[in-house]
Amino acid sequence: MSQILKLLAVLLMGALIGYFVGNRQELAQSSLLTVQQETLERQGKAIGQLKSDLGIKETLLATQRAAFEQLQQTLKDQEAQVQEQKRQLAFFERIMRPTGEQVGVVIDNLTLQETSIPGRYHYRLALTQPAKQRELFRGQVQIKVEGSQGDKPRTLGSRELGMKVGEGRYALRYFQLLEGNWQLPEGFVPDRVRVTIGKEGRQPAQELRAEWGEVIKPLVVAPPAPAPAVQ
Repeated sequence: MSQILKLLAVLLMGALIGYFVGNRQELAQSSLLTVQQETLERQGKAIGQLKSDLGIKETLLATQRAAFEQLQQTLKDQEAQVQEQKRQLAFFERIMRPTGEQVGVVIDNLTLQETSIPGRYHYRLALTQPAKQRELFRGQVQIKVEGSQGDKPRTLGSRELGMKVGEGRYALRYFQLLEGNWQLPEGFVPDRVRVTIGKEGRQPAQELRAEWGEVIKPLVVAPPAPAPAVQ
């Protein structure tokens, strides 16, 4: 009986050895496949983490870029405000401390402000009298906007600009601001502005020529109010 058991044990061991020897290649391939799958999973997780890190860095970069652009715009606005204050100070100094001997009205400066209506601009024209001995002068300012429409040169007068009758009249001893609105025709591209005062009596002829880009000021849009905090 014991011999039979020994024989069975030997046969079983031989069968097991034969199975592992016969299936060694298949087992090796299965192990290699498992390793490759685990490697791919680790690589997939690493790529996912890299994408997440890249997304965070791109968000930070966009935030920094937006903050930098906002800082540049703020600096630009402040510089424009300083220049405007300097211009106004020089304007009032010319009024309060006249040093010239020229008789008559002088076209001091012109500014244009964009409005919310397409093609409409608010103008402000400053006239002064630089002479120390001032007298009352009356007259009419002529305004023309030169440009093009449909690839053809065109000049707009006060009527084409929508100015009211008598809008350009002045009567001043020290200074006067003429204000109003211009409405440009659709498709008209402005290039420059020409403001003139004709010679009349003691009033000498005056002319101011300015490029459109030099006198135009963009529409100031107030920043949106911050959203109320959620309690």
